[in-house]
Amino acid sequence: MKNWVKILLILVVIGGLAAAGVAYYVYNKPHRDVTKEKGILLTAQQLYDAFKTNEADANAKYLEKAIELSGEVAAVTTNQDGQVVVDFKTSDPMVLINCTFKTNPGAIKPGDTITFKGICTGYIPDANVVINEGVLVK
Repeated sequence: MKNWVKILLILVVIGGLAAAGVAYYVYNKPHRDVTKEKGILLTAQQLYDAFKTNEADANAKYLEKAIELSGEVAAVTTNQDGQVVVDFKTSDPMVLINCTFKTNPGAIKPGDTITFKGICTGYIPDANVVINEGVLVK
């Protein structure tokens, strides 16, 4: 075999092994347990105001961090994965704080005031702030 074919074959094998190693690591990586993390205490309105005022600063402060959010429930739904989703009210009727529970929190209804802790995953301008992996605090 030619020398360049051997080198190419070795590089392909090394690349395949590296890709398999990365895939194995990502697949077996432990998930975050938000119940053990200290959350940043905010109201739904404060979180919305932070993203509306300066999205870049709010991303730096809150993105991928545990948030402990208090506020009034606007709606309770179930997503396509069967998880309970609670929308918190803000001063803008077109924008909600969208919080997905990791486990069923029990009986929550619109108008209730609750405290929720989860991981902030981003802001969709003029739509909502998204928080996932949540648990009911009170």
